[in-house]
This record gives sequence, structure tokens and C-alpha cells, in this order.
Amino acid sequence: MHSLGIYFGPQIICIVETKAKQLINNIGILRSKAINVEPSEEKVTDEVKIAGLIKEELKNRHIEAKEAILTLSGKDLIIRSFLIPILPHEELFSAVNFEVRKYIPFKVEDLISDYQCHLDKTIKKNRVLFVGIKREIFEKYLNIIKELGFKISSIEYSAFSVLKFLKLSDVREKGIIANINIDLVETDEINFVVLEDGFPLFSRDITLAAGGREAGEAKEANPNLVLEKLKREIRISLDYYDRTFPTKTIKKIFFLMDQDFRPDLEAFIKEATGLSIQFINFNKAVNRYIGKPIPFSLSFIKAYCSSLTKVETAVKINLLTAKEKTAKKISTEFKSKSALPFSFKPNLILSMVCLLLCIVTFFFGVYRILPLQKDLKNMKAMHPEVSAASLQANYDEVANTYNNVKARIKSIGDVIRQQLYFSEVLDVLPRVMPESIWLIEISFNKAENQAELTMRGTAFLDDSNKELELVNTFLARLKESQVFNKYFRNIEIVSVDYGQVKNVTSFIITCRK
Repeated sequence: MHSLGIYFGPQIICIVETKAKQLINNIGILRSKAINVEPSEEKVTDEVKIAGLIKEELKNRHIEAKEAILTLSGKDLIIRSFLIPILPHEELFSAVNFEVRKYIPFKVEDLISDYQCHLDKTIKKNRVLFVGIKREIFEKYLNIIKELGFKISSIEYSAFSVLKFLKLSDVREKGIIANINIDLVETDEINFVVLEDGFPLFSRDITLAAGGREAGEAKEANPNLVLEKLKREIRISLDYYDRTFPTKTIKKIFFLMDQDFRPDLEAFIKEATGLSIQFINFNKAVNRYIGKPIPFSLSFIKAYCSSLTKVETAVKINLLTAKEKTAKKISTEFKSKSALPFSFKPNLILSMVCLLLCIVTFFFGVYRILPLQKDLKNMKAMHPEVSAASLQANYDEVANTYNNVKARIKSIGDVIRQQLYFSEVLDVLPRVMPESIWLIEISFNKAENQAELTMRGTAFLDDSNKELELVNTFLARLKESQVFNKYFRNIEIVSVDYGQVKNVTSFIITCRK
């Protein structure tokens, strides 16, 4: 039976038709073709344009499959990982949807989402893998498939689809490993995924294209620049993972990429992290399952792997069935809440018992409220008396009383306004702090009319001059901040030191009132 995998990448739509892992057809379509249309076609929606391009290619290749598997890039999805207590199966749906609100910037109701739980035996909690997509984006892809006349059997995340390729390449590594997928020729996103016994702990998508130029063009213009940016992004990903999972150390990194930059990348990983690495042999897997040479393409791998429905991994996320399960779950909960717990039959004795319960409840409530009413009365009696103008006072006496009260309110207001709210300062720091700067220590001292905030941090760019510029940029942003100007009049760099700790620039900035 033929199977069709469709990968909607940032720039390329790749369609792969397979039969028992053997390649039948491979189509690559640039999304830009659907954008660059004649003026007369401007009112046609993007979905219709893309569907038209795909239809034409399918017709040219004589592909007649009516069912497809969609795999989407990370830019269309929200992927989160978090912990929840071990709960009964029937409570998981509500618990996950409640907990994930802490990790996403919009309503859960605006998403089509699916999740998968994995028991972490070391801490005796459930680790949740959550994948969601906004409803409007989901409907956009459904409309494209509807235009094609296809039936969808699954919608998944492309980085998880590639895990099938690891299995085809005989990667059977247990424990905690990282998988990094890189294509420096196509403008496809780079995937960084960390797995524990095959279950994803962490994922991050990286885009190297900058300034409107495609990654392949950047490579031809300045390959060293592309390589340095790639190294920096890998370092950031590894550092962020280590901070998020300090007890789960990566023991090996698997790279899926073409031959370019392999020696430089291998030397960088070994020097910077000391981790063991292994490059997956793309050509070996191609020769084994496809039988003919194919240029390395990450888009092809993602579409090819999505078509392999019989190759299973530890990830069971499917956004298509998630939509149906969510609707069914909500319907079931509504019915269970609206249904009566027992069938009611009119009965005189039962009515009398219910009436008696109501009377007992009423008098018990009165009995419970009496002490509260007594306490409330005593508290009112203890309130201090406030002087006010008498009913016989003339206009001047009333005006004098009013001015006195207004002056006291102003004094209290001045005290409140002059108070330094440290939460406002902490809220501003991550907003103005440039990338590649880390704060190691924050101390705050406050005397009667004096306040001093001291920040000790580091900057790392592998270049002391650039690191110094970065520190000065941080200082300038602090001075431009309205919150910092509100509380601190003197903001300055106390010291800058390069090279004493792992070749990074250390600095101390003080803010005084």
C-alpha cells in the first residue's frame, strides 16, 4: 500500500510517496512560488495557491494517493515539557490543561493540542510532553488538504518524525542523548531534541537565516559566519538544557547532517563540552531502504519519515486525533455534569426528609453566624473615632476640616509613591538584558533615604571587545528604562574584567538612588 508524507517547511513543501519504505516519488515545492503571483490572482487565498501548486505536481508525477500524513515545522507549533504529580488517567486531561497555562502566553482554548505522559521514576512524577497548534493555523492546513481532496491520518511535529530515521539507522542508544538535525543548504530549521530512552525531554528549533537571506546563500557568501552562528546556537541550546535539567546529563550527541562542516563541528563539540558525538550515515540508510543515491535534504528526511506509518517511536503525539479526543472529552464531561446522579421518583417520606434537612441546615447556619455577628459588633465598637465637622459648623470650619484631611491623604500618597517597588525593577531586567549576558548575583541594600542595587554578571561572545560593547549596551538600556530612571539617579559600571573565569568578561554595575 502506498503512503504519502507531506512536510510543510518554512520555505519548502516536500512530498514523498513510499511503499514498504521504498521511495516511489519525491517532490519539492518552494513556497515562494505561491506568493509570487500575477496581480489578477491577488484575491486568491494562500491555501488555494499552495493547493494548486501541489495538485499540479501530483498530476505530473501521477500520484493518486488519497490519504496523507502531515508533518509541520516548529514555527507552527508550541512544544512544552513540564512535570505533574502521578494522577488517575481520568484526571490527566484536566490537570495537563490547567498546568500548561503557566507555560504558554495565550489561552489553551485557542489551541488544538495533544500530550503524552512519561513516568520519571527518579522523582516519582509524570513528565508531560505537550504539543499544540493555534486553531487558525490548524484550519489553514486542513483547508489545503481539503482542496487536494486528501484524507489526513496524522498531523505531527517534524523533529519527532525524524526520530524514525534514527531507528532506521540502527541508533539504539539508551539513556539521555541529543539529536541535532542540520541542513545548511536548504532554508530549513535546525532541530535540537534531547531524549531519555526515546522520550523527548527538551526540544528547540533554530533558524540560521538572517537579514532576509537564505541559509544556503549565507553559506556561499561567508561559510565561517554560518559555522560560528551554528556553534553559538548549539552552545546556547546545551546551556539552556543544562540549566533546565541539571540532573539529566547528556552522554552523547547524534548529528544528522551532510558532509560540510563536520570536522569543525566535531572539534567544537569535543573542545567546548567534551561530549561524545556520532554522525548518522545518511547514505547508508538511503542505500539500504531506498536503493538509489539521493542528495542530503532534511526536508526530504522529514517527509519520508512521516510516510513510514509502520515505523514506531516512543512519541505518540497526533494533533489530528487530539482534536477529536478533545471534543469527545468536553462532551462527556458536560453530560456527566448535567446528568442526575440518581433517578428521582416522587415520594412523600423522601420529601419530608428533604424538608427536615433544609430546616436543620437553616437553623444550624443561624447558630454558626451569631458568634460572627457578635465579633463584628465588637470590632465596630473598637474602631477609633475620627474627628469631623459638626452638623452646626459653618462653611469656614467645614473647609478647614476638608483641607486638613486632604493634606493627610497627600502625605500618605507621597510616602506610597516614593516607595521603591523591587518587583518592578526585577520585571525590567530580563526585558533590557541583551542576549549572551548572564547575571550571576543581584544584591539590594536600602537605608532610610538611600537605595543601592548591585548586579554582577558575565558576557560571552568569544571576543573581549564585543563583550565590552555588550556590557555598555546593557548599561545604556538600563539608563533608558523609565523604571530605573524612576528609582535610580546614578547607574554606572563599577568594574569590568576579562579572562579570569573561562575567558568571559565579568562586570559589576551599581544603581544608586
